[in-house]
Parts: sequence; C-alpha cells; structure tokens
Amino acid sequence: MVVVEAGPVVRREEFARDIGHSLSNYYWDSGLRTTRGNVIIPTMQPRCLGGGSVYNSAICMRAADYALERWSWENGVHGLGKDDLAPHFDEVEEFMGVRPVQADVQGPRNELFRQACDSVGISCETIRRNEIGCRGSGRCNAGCPNGAKLSTDLRGIPEILEAGARVYTCCYVDRVLTSGSQMRGVTGVVVDPVTKKKSINVKVFAKSVVLAAGTLATPAIAQRSGMTADPIGSNLRFHPATVVTGNFPDGVFPWYGAAQGYHSLDMMNEGIKLESLWADAALMAFRVPGMGRNLKRQLQKYRNSCTWDSWVSGDSSVGRVRSVPGTMRSSYTFDLGRGDIRRLVQATITLSEMFFAVGAKTVLPGINGMPEMLRRPADIDQLRGADVDPKDLPVGSNHTYGTMPMGDDPDRAATDSNGLVYGTDNLYVADTSLFPSTPGANPMLTGMALANRIGGIVADRT
Repeated sequence: MVVVEAGPVVRREEFARDIGHSLSNYYWDSGLRTTRGNVIIPTMQPRCLGGGSVYNSAICMRAADYALERWSWENGVHGLGKDDLAPHFDEVEEFMGVRPVQADVQGPRNELFRQACDSVGISCETIRRNEIGCRGSGRCNAGCPNGAKLSTDLRGIPEILEAGARVYTCCYVDRVLTSGSQMRGVTGVVVDPVTKKKSINVKVFAKSVVLAAGTLATPAIAQRSGMTADPIGSNLRFHPATVVTGNFPDGVFPWYGAAQGYHSLDMMNEGIKLESLWADAALMAFRVPGMGRNLKRQLQKYRNSCTWDSWVSGDSSVGRVRSVPGTMRSSYTFDLGRGDIRRLVQATITLSEMFFAVGAKTVLPGINGMPEMLRRPADIDQLRGADVDPKDLPVGSNHTYGTMPMGDDPDRAATDSNGLVYGTDNLYVADTSLFPSTPGANPMLTGMALANRIGGIVADRT
C-alpha cells in the first residue's frame, strides 16, 4: 500500500496559536479558498498529512437514518442502510477513540449553550469527538497543542506504516495513469511546502487506485485524467453555515473549553443544526462590528462574548467543480438557494432567542440590511419574514460533499454503491465526495465509515 499526500507532516510543536501561521502554511490557498456564484463562500481546506482531521473540531456523528434512506430511494444507493453501515461505524468509532466531550472541559461558553437550549425548550446533546485527554484548550482549529485529538496522522497512518505501507508527502497528484478501463497508478510532482516550488516528477504504479483527495480535488484529478462524465464534479454541495454572537454583562472567556461541546438536533427535520462554537480569536473577530477605535472598543469586551453557529442541509443549493485546463487549479461555483437562505435566517432567529434567554445584553445577527445589534428580544421580530439576499448573510462552510456521487444510474452518478468509478475496473473513491446529498450530520465520521467499507472491498478485489 502506498499513500500519496499533497501536504507536509505537521508536528505538534509546529502548531501555532496564531491562526494566520496555520492558514498560510497548511491550508490550500492560504485559507482563502472561496466559491463564486450568487454568494462568496469561504471554505478552508487543510493541506497536510491527516487533512481536515488535523484542524477540525473532531465532531463525530453518524449519518442520519433518513439521509441513508434518501440515498437509497432517490439515488439508487444499495447496501448502505443503517444496519449495513453500523458495523463500520462501530469499528471506526472504536479505532478513533470516539467519546462524548467530558464535563470538565466544557467551559462556560458551552454550558451557556446548553442552558440556552433548556431555556427555549429545545433538545441539547453532548457532542462526540475522536479524542483522548482533551484539556479544553479551545484550539482544535489551529491544531491540538496537547496531542489529544486523534487525527488520522496520529491514528491510522502509524498503523499502516507499521504494517509495511509507504507514505509520500508534499506530492501533488496530477492525474491517474489510465490504460482503457484499467488504472495503472498515479502521476504527480513533489512541491516544496514553503516555497511551493516544484521539483521531481513522481509515478506510483498500483493494482488499484483509490482517490481520497476530498470533495474539491478528487473530481478535478478525475477530470485531468480524461474522465468527462457529467456527474464528475457537477454536484458540489455544502452545509452552508452562519454564526451569531452574544455579548454578556460578565466574563464568558470563550477561549476556555472544548471548541464545540454541545449541539442541538431539535430542528434537524427542518434541515437546521445548532452548535456551540469557538475558533481562534483572529477568525472569530470578523463577527465584531466596527472599524478603527470602535472596533478596538468592541474587542475590549471580547471576554464577555461568545459565538454559536448553525449549519443547514444545503438541499436547495448546488455548485460545480471544474479543473482549469493546462493547470493544477480548479474553479468552484456555488449558488445558495432560497430554501437554505430561509433556513439560515431561521437559525439566526433561534440562536438570537437563545442568547437573550440566558442573559445576553446584545446580540449581533450579522445580516446585512438588518440591525447591526439587537438590544432586546423584541428586536428579533425585524428578522422574521425579512427579504434576505444571499450576499447579505455571513455564510461559509467547511462541510463539502457530493462531487463524485454514488448511485445506480451512470447518467446521474459518478460511482456505484461500492465507490467504483463508472467506466473503470479499478478506480475507487473513498471520501465525502461520494455523498449524493446531505448525510444529515457533520460529514467526517460517515466518510470514514464509507472508507472503511470500501477499503475492505478493494482489498478483496486486489
């Protein structure tokens, strides 16, 4: 087995508190990757061994039952029902150390979220994450300084190396080597992780090829390899997300505690998930209004603020990935649909109600054209029924999926239900690009469960 990774190895001592260091060194496009369309959506894609698992909040959720059923009846995905995937979820959760966030590392920001859910009468659950020994540093999105998060560079890569596999980092895969329907391997180039200078060309030959480069890169590699089927890259999906900030009379110290400790699934039947949230202050400061001295005055109160977020299903929004001919770059287009706009506004309303319910003095909804600051619960009424344009919302997303969708119809799907790319004998996909629609959950764990299943299939057929 050979693993080819575009990014470098990031060791614990290289994690920096300054998020700008992480973005510029270990993210694609220095963390400034965006889509174009009727809205600009920032999407941060890590570029390192372990990928998103190194820099995410480690949330582990199984795909919702209704999502798996939808994949079956709407897309013709077979053998991936709840009972079919349960053994793979079990195995991945045990291997990755998935467990609930421990009470002693929740911190005041997360506890406020739980209290707010109770106050407005919605359910709240403790988030499950792949970690052991979390100290509540709140730095998940800059890399865990304690080595507690069991990202795949720490749990997975060491085991395959011990079993005899080889891992090559800093090697950009350009295309798959094809011979008719047979895949012979991949070709790429070594790229210096700091200067981005290209050096030696690389070819890796294999009996089977598995693309797991992520939703944005996997279809681009297939396209550069001469695969022109329309489903490849044409079903780009996100969970569009928004954030709301509340300001309290006393200190909240939002940087203390697990980055995300509680979430509410109460509105998931409406396509809305609510979460407590923390990321580096430099990232979260975009939710602080004002410029110059006014901005500085607001930042002085930062310890009294906390931010909660919501992501929505993305069911009414869609985009496309297209490789730019003659380059290793791609174009990403995405249009935010009216249904998801309504969901994001409703999520903003609910989060605002939650903040006031636990004593927030002011709430910052962040919607252009609406009041910059809500000072009392009655002000929320101005958001109800508002005519909101896509560009009015503070929207972004790191949950991507759908560009190599599974299904039984090659005219609508890029792969079959086993991840085998149509028209090939031995090219598989094993990442979240396989999801034909929302998994109804944060996508990482479902992606891992599918990879676990597909890995067994590839091993049996090779």
